[in-house]
Amino acid sequence: IGVGGWLEPRALGVGYDVIGDLLHQHIALKIALALLIVKAVMWVIALGSGTSGGVLAPLLMLGAGLGTVLSPVLPGGDPALWPLVCMAATLGATLGAPLTAIVFAFGLTHDANALLPLLAATLVAHGFATVVMKRSIMTEKIARRGYHIYREYGVDPLERHDVGEVMTPADALVAIDGATPLAAVEAQYFGAQQTHRAYPVVQNGRLLGLVDRALVDAQRAQAAADTPIAAAFADRPPAIALAHETCRLVASRLAMLGLERLPVVDDPQSLRITGLVSRSDLIKPALQHFDDEHKRERFRPVVPANLRDAGARKAG
Repeated sequence: IGVGGWLEPRALGVGYDVIGDLLHQHIALKIALALLIVKAVMWVIALGSGTSGGVLAPLLMLGAGLGTVLSPVLPGGDPALWPLVCMAATLGATLGAPLTAIVFAFGLTHDANALLPLLAATLVAHGFATVVMKRSIMTEKIARRGYHIYREYGVDPLERHDVGEVMTPADALVAIDGATPLAAVEAQYFGAQQTHRAYPVVQNGRLLGLVDRALVDAQRAQAAADTPIAAAFADRPPAIALAHETCRLVASRLAMLGLERLPVVDDPQSLRITGLVSRSDLIKPALQHFDDEHKRERFRPVVPANLRDAGARKAG
């Protein structure tokens, strides 16, 4: 860094005066090229060594210097346009904040004629950086300390689908009447012919809850065999899901309650069961999204399959 400062003293310091000179075309092309190279090398070495320091001013200087160097070969009648455009594009792409960079650059000049080039260049640069960079420069140091940093660029598929789209409907469920004795429930539903892990218990059209093997064993240990299964739900309101709730919301509820499935009802007042949703049901949107992305990214063959088959038959 010291050698770079000796070669090009303007590369040292914050450099806001140098940035202003670059934007106003007060620096010659050869000096701007030398400043760009020296400042880039110094900044990369400083960042790589872990030295604490800002990134805003160096990015502004590098972007303005790049625009000054490229302005003679780029179109446009005003040579001062490209330092501003390149400065905003560099800032938006590196920091991952394109709108901030556009507003920042526009606020420096208040030139409405430069707004369209600023928008185009900054958004294209941000899109390119998104494809080639896993993280922005602001989060790279955090990620190197072992913290997982991610950026979400799409809508969560679990947020796009309701529970009603993935649940098992009521006509495919096996419901148990609340008046059924414990012994009968154990023999009929949890014996050798058991078909489901849990069954909804319904009495007078209202859901009482879900019964599984663990609940039956717990009730048999403290109640008589002829006790109705409804007694197991006398002091516990059922945990439910609604058909219009998102898969993400219900998945979070399952995680908080430590459950594997929830009954789906019309509304909390009537408790009329309309289906059952499990953890495997809730990941169906994510699997569908993955399948769609896989098919979308798969390369199409140059020669159609029917022509390949015809050629193979002729060759045979």
